Parts: sequence; C-alpha cells; structure tokens
Amino acid sequence: MNGVRYIVEGIAERWRRHRDAITGLREINSLDPELASEIAAEVGLSVADLRDVIEHGSGADGLMHRMMAAYGIHEQRLEAEVPGVLRDLAILCSRCAAKGRCAHELEAGTARENAPVFCPNAGTFETFA
Repeated sequence: MNGVRYIVEGIAERWRRHRDAITGLREINSLDPELASEIAAEVGLSVADLRDVIEHGSGADGLMHRMMAAYGIHEQRLEAEVPGVLRDLAILCSRCAAKGRCAHELEAGTARENAPVFCPNAGTFETFA
C-alpha cells in the first residue's frame, strides 16, 4: 500500500507544480510588457527566458539546490565568486528533461556519481565542488 501512496503523492505533486507553472505564465502574460521586462531583468533574464523557466522549471530550483549540496557547493560563496552563475545553472536546470532521474538519484544518494550521465550542469558542479 505504501508504494501506491507514494505514486499517488508523486502524481499529485507534479500536478500542483504544473498548475503553479500555468498560473505563473498567466500572471507574466497579463502584465504590461514594460513591467514584465523589469521583473525579468531583476533576475537577469529576458522575458522569453523567464517564461521558459516558469513553464519548464517546475521543481528544478529545489533539485538544483539539493544537487549543489550533494557536490558540497556553498551557493552564496559561488555567487560572490562568479556572479550570474546561479542564474545560468537555474536556467539549464529548468530546461532539463531529466528532473525525474535527478530526484531519484538525489533520494538514492547517488546523484553526484551519476550526474555526468544525466545532468547538463554536472561539469559546472564538478568545477566548483
């Protein structure tokens, strides 16, 4: 019974993230273009990139932080040393098609050793580890 519950909870969580992404896209699309540009610029993105991150990035932020922890990377230090790198990592994570595998590997404790096979940021993580 626990296996079924785990599957149902996973589906529900994916649905919530999808719903949140749709809501976020609607909010960005309803804004005055100038305001949307200002918001995007605050995080160092174009409006198109911001839309892309919102649409495809569901759950990526949490996975990125967990993956950085698996590599022993201190986020604030990294951002201080290499400004903009967290933004670049986040964009790539948001576009990644292997979020499910990433979550699985993180749960299993094998993320760092297997990341080169599935993670587009593995090389960057390794560089800053």
